[in-house]
Amino acid sequence: MTNLKALEKTGRKAWLATIGTYAKGWEIISGKVSTTFDDTNQLVNELIENGEKIEADLKEKIKSNNVLDNKIAELKVKLGVEASADDKLAVLSKKVDALTEAVEKLVAVRSQKAIEAKAPAKKSPAKRAPAKTVAKTTAKKPVAAKKEVPVATKKPTTKAAPKAKTAPKTAAAKTTAQKPAADTK
Repeated sequence: MTNLKALEKTGRKAWLATIGTYAKGWEIISGKVSTTFDDTNQLVNELIENGEKIEADLKEKIKSNNVLDNKIAELKVKLGVEASADDKLAVLSKKVDALTEAVEKLVAVRSQKAIEAKAPAKKSPAKRAPAKTVAKTTAKKPVAAKKEVPVATKKPTTKAAPKAKTAPKTAAAKTTAQKPAADTK
């Protein structure tokens, strides 16, 4: 039986050695897993910090680009470059309309003066001298009228000429009739 007891002791020692080996392996593996987990967490935290730094740098660059873009936009507005084509066309259209009205008025006044200059010349010889002075003033002004008339003759004068002839004639006739009378005194 001594052999049997020695065999039991040896078997028990082998069993305990196996359990001890298993426990030691578990400690080593769990330590490695724990260390690996900690290292992984540390690595992830470092990556997050680096990402936050890069994000902050990018935000600063974007903000500086936005500031630059805003300054450029302000300069464009100050220089009038930023105005849209529709706005520019509207402004130019208003200017053309105003010039057209001015030219129509000038044409109406000059045509009225020409009519009045011809009519008094036929009626009496005493009024011929004032008519000539009116003719002289109109002779000097057509130089400017020739420059402005082509703009008006393109479109608006054909439509607005009859209106301009009827209304200003009376006012122009009164003013021109009074002027020669004032000149003769």
